[in-house]
Amino acid sequence: MASTLGNAIQFLQDFGLFDVILPFLLVFTLVFAVLEKTKIFGTEGSKDKEQTRKNLNAMVAFSVAFFVTASVSIVSAFQIALPWVALVLVIIVSFMLLVGIFFGEGQLDFFKTFKKPTATFMVILIVVVLIIFLAAFGQLGTILNFFTGDAQNSTIFTSVIFLLLLVAAMWFVIGRDKKTEEGGKSKT
Repeated sequence: MASTLGNAIQFLQDFGLFDVILPFLLVFTLVFAVLEKTKIFGTEGSKDKEQTRKNLNAMVAFSVAFFVTASVSIVSAFQIALPWVALVLVIIVSFMLLVGIFFGEGQLDFFKTFKKPTATFMVILIVVVLIIFLAAFGQLGTILNFFTGDAQNSTIFTSVIFLLLLVAAMWFVIGRDKKTEEGGKSKT
């Protein structure tokens, strides 16, 4: 037996709220915000009251949002990926709440307090979000098959890993030499 709220959600789903309206609003808002921030189409008005070209930004964002909404595969990928991204966001907020417990009163500036772990954490988050969207578009299996597939792909994968390790080792050695040179110069 369905509840009244469950029936309302089902009505909104049948109406197209989750398939058309919300994806349209999301894409429109994101594209419009990027266009406003970057000022790609320039500004208008005097130097004292310079404003972005909101009409152009809105029309481009409107068009892009319509094209994205018209693509069923992109909308279904949004419907798969965004709940997972929201889950990752909840995990991050929970983690930050737990970290904040161990600090005294006042505002915790996470980026200043944990510079190196924050950079590592951000790289991990980018990889996780990339994996989420690859899975939503159905490409994660293809990529995993490339890395774990037949002998030819395994050879390519091994070669790429070897080259990456070689570059990392060279960077580590060269970076170490620069630090010792800088340290040697400052001592004299």
